[in-house]
Amino acid sequence: MDYKRILITGAAGQVGRLARKALRGRVPHLRLSDIAAMPPAGDNEELWNCDLADAPAVAAMLQGVDAVVHLGASLNVDDWQDTLRVNIAGSYNIYESARQAGVKRVIYASSHHAVGMYPVGERIQADAPARPDSLYGLSKCFGEDLARYYWDKYKIESVCLRIGSTRPEPNESRELATWLSEPDFERLLLACLAAPSVGCTVVFGVSGNRDSWWDNEKSAARLGYAPQDDAHAHAERVRQQVARGESPGPYPLQGGKRAEYGLVRDDKAL
Repeated sequence: MDYKRILITGAAGQVGRLARKALRGRVPHLRLSDIAAMPPAGDNEELWNCDLADAPAVAAMLQGVDAVVHLGASLNVDDWQDTLRVNIAGSYNIYESARQAGVKRVIYASSHHAVGMYPVGERIQADAPARPDSLYGLSKCFGEDLARYYWDKYKIESVCLRIGSTRPEPNESRELATWLSEPDFERLLLACLAAPSVGCTVVFGVSGNRDSWWDNEKSAARLGYAPQDDAHAHAERVRQQVARGESPGPYPLQGGKRAEYGLVRDDKAL
C-alpha cells in the first residue's frame, strides 16, 4: 500500500483495535486517535488524544496523514446532542481537514443501521435507498452523503463500510445474516486501502454468509474483497442458544434491537 502515515480514529474501540492489528507493520507510520485510553504505542505508532468535535484539533491531527480509517463515533441510539457533536460534526471535521491536508482516501465506518428498517429476509444492494433505524443510523447516512460530496466536489476517495456484526463468532440469530468475522474485517480493510481506485464506494461489511440480507457482489468485486468465512458454520450452536433463551431470537427488521427501540407499529400509529 502506497501510504506513509495512516490515521485510525476510534482506535480504542473494538473495531479500532482490529484495524490497528491489521495495519501494524504494513505502513511506515500509524497515528492512533481516541478520547479513551489506548494501549501503549508500539514501533512506528503514535497516540493522539483528540475530540472529533474540536475542529482545530482534528485539523492538526490530520497533518502529514495520507489516508484515514475513520471509526470514531458515538454508539448511542437516540441522543441527538451526542450524535450531532460526535458523529455529524466530527465526521465533517474529518473530511474538511482531510481536504485541507491533501489526504488521498478515507475509509468511513458507516453501519448497517443506515438501512436497518428494511424487513429481514429482503435482500438489498448497496445502492438501495437508505432506511435508518435510529439517530445513530441517520448519522451514518449523513456520513455516506458527506463522503459522496467530498468525492464529487474535491475528489477525495472514500469507501463507506456498512459494518454488520463484528464478532469472533455470531452469538444471536440475526448475526447469521450480519456477521463480519475478524479475519474478514481485516481482508475488507486491506482491500479498501489497496484497491487502485475506489471513487466513492458503499460496501456492506459482512462475511460470505449464506443467509445474508445484503447483495455485496458488485461493491466487493470493485474492491477485490473476497470473504472467507460464513456464519452458517455456527448456525446450529446459535439455534441451540436461542432455544435455551441464552440469546435473542429473530427480529422483524434488519436493524434488530435498534430498529425496535421506540418503534410505533402500524396498529398504534397516530
